[in-house]
Order: sequence, then structure tokens, then C-alpha cells
Amino acid sequence: MSLKLGNAIAVATDYIKSNPAVPVYKDEQNLYAVIYHIEIGYNKDHSSNTKQYIIIDYKDFSLSEEERKELIQIAEDYCKSKGIEKNENLEITLLDNEEAENFLEKVFNNMKVIRGLITKKC
Repeated sequence: MSLKLGNAIAVATDYIKSNPAVPVYKDEQNLYAVIYHIEIGYNKDHSSNTKQYIIIDYKDFSLSEEERKELIQIAEDYCKSKGIEKNENLEITLLDNEEAENFLEKVFNNMKVIRGLITKKC
């Protein structure tokens, strides 16, 4: 394999905003998941746009298809409550990969702290 660097591409990011984490409880007291909402502002064709990332970090090691759908539905309900339109600027994803979680912890460095604070409130 032969790799080489390509030409640089200019990227303009207006802002990155991490909204408050939202706990999802099972049976009203057991923390089941945490929804993280990240906004990235960017310029495209001389106009300002916002990409919305809704990341669902759940506690169980494996989920059934029904549980996955229920978590996605909870995230969609969250978006609706915040007035976030379901379009190409919205991405909802389940955090089911340890590498992805490690990456997010490095970027925000507060996921475990937030989860700990939420868990202690119960």
C-alpha cells in the first residue's frame, strides 16, 4: 500500500456547543442511558448552518433490536421537544463502541463525571 497526503481543504467551524446531558431512566430510578447533544456550526455556500449530533450512551453491553428502537425513539422525542428538525443536519447514533466512547471522553472530558453525578441523584 502506498499512502500520500492530499491537498489541504479549508474547514470553517463557527462554534461547537455541548448541551446539557439528559439522563434516561428505566423504572423511574435506574439510569439506563444518557443523551448527549452536540451542535457544530459551519458555513456552507455563504450561509451559516448547524449540524446536530444526538449521541445515546447506554449502560447495557448489548441491546435487543426493540431496545435500540426505543432509545432512538426517545432521542427523536428529545429532538422534537427542542424544536430540532429531522433532516440532513441531524444525526442520531447509539454509542455502542468503546472506541467511540473513548474519543468522546477525550473531546469533552466529562462524560463519566456527568454520568456519576446523575447516578448519585437516584
